[in-house]
Amino acid sequence: SDLKKEKTAIGYGACLIYNFHAASFGADARIKIPLVKNLSVVPQFSYFPAFNDYHEFYAGAALHYELFRLGSYNFYLLGAGFYNDWINAEEYAPGQKKQHNFAYEAGCGLVRSYGCIRPFIEDGYDFKWKENSLRIGLYIYPGACGSKEKCPAYD
Repeated sequence: SDLKKEKTAIGYGACLIYNFHAASFGADARIKIPLVKNLSVVPQFSYFPAFNDYHEFYAGAALHYELFRLGSYNFYLLGAGFYNDWINAEEYAPGQKKQHNFAYEAGCGLVRSYGCIRPFIEDGYDFKWKENSLRIGLYIYPGACGSKEKCPAYD
């Protein structure tokens, strides 16, 4: 069925990030890969350009666990681990901060539950740097493009 295919499809995503603590903007590229019912692994790469105080990138993965549906969106919890390369650490805080770090994050999000284009919004807290970030983006599910979308109220 179309619905079963959409549940097992791989999504390719991108988003914009705002880090509240650092007042900085970044971008993220990711792939959402279903593992088992309601659980996906999401490898991702985030970059905060040099126009920010903190010039850095993150590479790692998150686990997304979908808890329940909210209208046509799924609410999920996330847990993540990332390698962090703080490119300008020595310039920003000489001798005080390391350039290479590991960061843990937890949070939650909403993602559209069907269709070819699925917007999402996430909020995450980075325990290493004690920072909160908001992500707003889109997943594209090529396998769901052109299929007839089912009304979530009737599936």
